[in-house]
Amino acid sequence: MNNVNKPVLTLNMDEKIYLAVAKKDLDKLSFVYTLACLKQNKTPNSYNAFATQEIHTFKSKTYANVYYETISQAVEFNENDKGRKIFFDTNAEIIESFIENTK
Repeated sequence: MNNVNKPVLTLNMDEKIYLAVAKKDLDKLSFVYTLACLKQNKTPNSYNAFATQEIHTFKSKTYANVYYETISQAVEFNENDKGRKIFFDTNAEIIESFIENTK
């Protein structure tokens, strides 16, 4: 496989259930904020019920955009997955607060 066809980013969808994402660009840095339910102790299909926030810092706006768009796709996938809907329901207030605080 040549370099043109290699993925820029690969995301393991089993490690976290992504619920929301936001991005802010400053002068020299970009910040991608994620809200996700983390996997518990390597147990298959076992996740923390309540979401955790993370901040990812990038020097490159291009890479920040790739990461942001990738997580956005993961959120959309999770929103449409019947088995993961409960995480959105359980964290509805946390998601709302996250969105408000990352505007």
